[in-house]
Amino acid sequence: MKLNKIKIIIILSLLLAGLIVFAVYLLKTDYQNNVNNKIDNKKSENFHYAEPNDLNFYETAYHFINKKADFKNQDIIGGIIPHHLLAADLIAEFFSNFNSDYETIILIGPNHFSAGKSKIISSSRNWQTPYGILEYDKDVINELLRFNKIKIEENIFEKEHAINSEVAFIKKTFPNAKFVPLVLRDNVDKKIATELALRLADIAKDKKVLILSSVDFSHYKDNLTAQKNDEISIEAIETFNFNEIYNLDIDSPASIYTLLKFGELNNTEFSLLNNSNSAVLSNKLNLKSTTSYVTGYFVSKEKNITQNNLPENKNIKRELKMLFFGDMMLDRYVNKKIKANGLDYLFEELASSTKENFFSGYDLISVNLEGTVTNNGEHYSPVMSYDFAFHPDIISQLKKYNFNFFNLANNHFADQGEQGIAETRKNLQLLDFDFSGCRDRKTGECSCKIIKKANKKIGMAGFSMVYGKLDESAVEKIISDLASTTDLVAVNIHWGVEYQHYFNKTQQNIAYKIIDAGADIIIGHHPHVVQGIEIYKNKPIFYSLGNFVFDQYFSTDTQEGLSISAVIDDSSNFYLFPLKSKSSQVSLMDQEEKNKFLQKLSDWSFVDDQIHGQIKKGKLEL
Repeated sequence: MKLNKIKIIIILSLLLAGLIVFAVYLLKTDYQNNVNNKIDNKKSENFHYAEPNDLNFYETAYHFINKKADFKNQDIIGGIIPHHLLAADLIAEFFSNFNSDYETIILIGPNHFSAGKSKIISSSRNWQTPYGILEYDKDVINELLRFNKIKIEENIFEKEHAINSEVAFIKKTFPNAKFVPLVLRDNVDKKIATELALRLADIAKDKKVLILSSVDFSHYKDNLTAQKNDEISIEAIETFNFNEIYNLDIDSPASIYTLLKFGELNNTEFSLLNNSNSAVLSNKLNLKSTTSYVTGYFVSKEKNITQNNLPENKNIKRELKMLFFGDMMLDRYVNKKIKANGLDYLFEELASSTKENFFSGYDLISVNLEGTVTNNGEHYSPVMSYDFAFHPDIISQLKKYNFNFFNLANNHFADQGEQGIAETRKNLQLLDFDFSGCRDRKTGECSCKIIKKANKKIGMAGFSMVYGKLDESAVEKIISDLASTTDLVAVNIHWGVEYQHYFNKTQQNIAYKIIDAGADIIIGHHPHVVQGIEIYKNKPIFYSLGNFVFDQYFSTDTQEGLSISAVIDDSSNFYLFPLKSKSSQVSLMDQEEKNKFLQKLSDWSFVDDQIHGQIKKGKLEL
């Protein structure tokens, strides 16, 4: 009995000892877990993280880069990149073109979730990336914190992909640089953005700083609409059009405005590298909701980038591409169409009628503007039987279709009197359009404009001879002077008999004199129908391109027009695009209509057999 009790006591003692050991083990394990948690918490408090934090993801992106730029001796002070990682290869492509280091990279992007409290939020933590630690720039951040709109709020950065999607690319590209993120809320207006740009410019005086805007462009649009919206956005950026930035279809106007203002302060120009969207990158062109992407650099104007999609060195030749149209009138019944359907109604069929936007790829797009651009589109005395005036807001929308030059020399330029003439010139200057031309039968300084396109100086002249004769000696002097100081002279002239397809002797005589004086191409208009073509001294004379946009719906001929695409290099090629319109909506003719029209155009023309054949094929090679 005693022996059994002793056995029981021994067994219970062993069980108790085991429980004690197990309890100690649990306590030790719990302690170690607490220590590990504290270490992890400490780690998370010291760092933000790249997203994704996966080396293979970024290395894969670099396998798909295409466009190379030569940055030797170039001063690049800023750039635009997307943050949507479907475009990771475009981001990698952007960064792969740098071959110099910077002391500090400042990345500006949108506050996607309206997180935090401050208008501008930054961070004083380092960033863990697959390429190592990206250190924050304490000195720059302390300097920026003097601006009371900027605060440190660390909690927003875990989810803010405008920043965390870019940091790995930055560390890989600039391993020695320090980093400053700036997240801008939607309520950062032009005044605040300008103040931020001024402070960044002040910091950049003492450091080699690169300012990047992490911005995605057109959102939730179909592929074609996204491309059109991007063209407007890129145009505004290229021209530093600060009035348009907050109207663009982009996810952070404030970020772009800040960078653009910084670029202006540093005397830069924008050089586009790439433009695409999620429909193109995913090869799903029928997507109804896309995100689009733009990459490009802000380069000191004293130096240029040489790359197939960037501005070329001024010593390198490249072709000049120009697109010419006939008469455009945006008042009367056309204005009613615009009010009812928007300006896009006029051009959307033509814009989408080719594989690429019909209006894209040109250095100059010119049209004869039949009327005045008055303040608020006002009509002034004297009252005319045909009295045209256009609101500046309507004219400004033409930039969407890349129009950048107007001929003003015509019989409607004086419709609103001298006040209308003065307001037209002022409004077009404010809208950043080039133009030339005096009122009918007048010549002078207003007759010409020298512009620079494709590394060439182009003399653009405009004359009108509807209600009487021109001073031909004055015209010849203007052309001769232009020819001696430019690479090419293009002349718009308003002349001829209305509704007649055959040009007359008066037109021909002055055309010959204009070419003898040095003109390289003559673009005629006024008859409201297309007239024939003539080649004189190997220079083309397009006697009338007819109506482009007008409300003369009473005949087929007045609703047909001709557009000329001029490609000038060592040789000159002129592509003929027959147009038709229905209720002022313009489109290209279909193949059967085009063939019939070009046959008629050949019949109206005074040329040799070879040129007759070229007209019928729609291309002149001179």
